[in-house]
Amino acid sequence: MSQKKVDAYKEYKKNRKEIIRKEQFKRKVEYGAIIAVLVLFVGWFGFSTYQKATAVPETEETAAAVEVNMSDYADYVGGLNAGY
Repeated sequence: MSQKKVDAYKEYKKNRKEIIRKEQFKRKVEYGAIIAVLVLFVGWFGFSTYQKATAVPETEETAAAVEVNMSDYADYVGGLNAGY
């Protein structure tokens, strides 16, 4: 090992407790931020779903009645059954 590497290792060994403590704090902050984002997303999704499920329609429109002429269909079906 070069002298530079030896000096760096000695410095690391000297401050190991402080370095480890800083790394653990940084990891806890990262996990906390991830959890906060996930909680916000789930909360937003739940609130949005609840609002859509309980929404009252603004206007109540009635369906328009449609009249259908079924005479051509009845003639076609009658023609199918007549051949047998």
